Amino acid sequence: MNLNQLAAYVAVLDTGGFRAAAARLGVTQGAVSQHIRRLETELGTSLVERSSSGCLPAPASAAFERYARTLLELADRAGRLFSDPELVVGAASNIGIYLLQPMIKSIGHAHAPRYRIRQRMGTNRDVLEELCTGAVDVAVTEWWDERPGFEATPWRDEPLVVIVGPGHPWAGRTGVSVDELAGETLLGGEPASGTGTLLQNTLGAAAARLPTPVNLGSTAAVKAAVEAGLGVSLVLAAAADGEVAAGRLHALALEGPPLRKTLWVSHRRALVASDPAAAFTRALLAAEP
Repeated sequence: MNLNQLAAYVAVLDTGGFRAAAARLGVTQGAVSQHIRRLETELGTSLVERSSSGCLPAPASAAFERYARTLLELADRAGRLFSDPELVVGAASNIGIYLLQPMIKSIGHAHAPRYRIRQRMGTNRDVLEELCTGAVDVAVTEWWDERPGFEATPWRDEPLVVIVGPGHPWAGRTGVSVDELAGETLLGGEPASGTGTLLQNTLGAAAARLPTPVNLGSTAAVKAAVEAGLGVSLVLAAAADGEVAAGRLHALALEGPPLRKTLWVSHRRALVASDPAAAFTRALLAAEP
């Protein structure tokens, strides 16, 4: 398996055909076919499903496609290491959208003579997988699962709040009990964000009284649904600050022990102090919230 084969494979998937892939790569269609054939022979499986409507990934090949794209990206970054070095910071969506960007800007300015910073966002699980494959150099996530070969440091603790729409009966209150919340439609954003584990650890047996969240996929979707009166939600306070300030949402505390989620910054273990990932992590931990 080599990079030319992977480039041909990805180009076929991106363009939907061998002729278009050849044009994109500047090679003959026969060369593309040969690369794909040798790659499939070496791996012992079909990678491309050919049909009259175009070329698609073969069933069960999604993981290989992800690795192929990562390898090509790493090769590109390696080739630019001395002319255009960059640090890739992966962030869980809520962190990347609502908390991290000012830090990226300020740290990026300070480190601009050495490298530029590029941010990627995704689910917590996807960001940590990209850290393991090398697609990102630093990960900032809402949980950490003790992956071998990596080290993680708590970055900051962020409060969680209950949000309701402006027409909700709780809109004039400052707090709500677990029993009251149990009687509502609870909306959730990204699955596996760590909020469920936090509730169990903080509230104990009381957490079992809360309904299973209706997952909408993102905090933006959750906020829109809550504003429309379709339910209530538990979110990072920072994620709702703008809507609360504008009066489109109202934030309440959940009565009982304070709900605070620890956010983590992680990178490969045993980096030298001058490594960009280590330097970025130090700067992020030292920055004012």
